[in-house]
Amino acid sequence: MIKTNTPTTTRLSEIQARALADWWGGRYEPRKNPEKSGDVWHGVVFRPGDPKDISMPLAPKPAVFSLEEARALENLREAVNPEAPDWVG
Repeated sequence: MIKTNTPTTTRLSEIQARALADWWGGRYEPRKNPEKSGDVWHGVVFRPGDPKDISMPLAPKPAVFSLEEARALENLREAVNPEAPDWVG
């Protein structure tokens, strides 16, 4: 079996994206793939953050649409606020 170095991207489900939007204070947004009819990605879109507001994570990207991005963002938040409860995806 040959292993490749191509990263896999796990899409957020609608339920996960809505829960994260509520948890992080972002906005849930479905995005349709223009190349594939009926193909929808679910994600969280962030407003520009206030660096002094530790309740909302400072996102390196303005939106999160994959489980890997959500976990990376949670890891950043843990560094800023280690006593905050974890989100379990």
